[in-house]
Amino acid sequence: MKNAYAIIIRNGLILLVRRPGMPVWDLPGGALLPNEKEREGMQRLIKELLSFDSTVEDLIGIYTKEYHEEITYVYKVQETVSQSRMESQDYGAFNFFDIHNLPLNIFPDRHRQIKDYLTGRYPVRWRFRQNRWLARIEKFITKKGGL
Repeated sequence: MKNAYAIIIRNGLILLVRRPGMPVWDLPGGALLPNEKEREGMQRLIKELLSFDSTVEDLIGIYTKEYHEEITYVYKVQETVSQSRMESQDYGAFNFFDIHNLPLNIFPDRHRQIKDYLTGRYPVRWRFRQNRWLARIEKFITKKGGL
């Protein structure tokens, strides 16, 4: 499974989004279609999820997790038209935050990805470590249809 997420900066602030019913802020993005190229998928996701055109600029990093068959691409994305109007049926909320003062309730992996962006030394490859027993329990629950 491949995912792509965007780091969108406007006036020094970073765009974060929340899905309905979820109390956690995240970067905009999501799952890529099978056989879809990552950059094209990132543009499609921004257009579908936030209703504006964008330019995918730099690859910030490629991230994997131990014991998971998931790969995540994080890109620096620029609005095609500055100060684009955003609309979304997929997100319950979206807001711009100070990139150096992120909310406490942000998706855990995103801290690392935003930190990699701030260093300016990208692209990076990073593998998130996970307790193998926790991974087995997650896999078991997922197979049983619990998640």
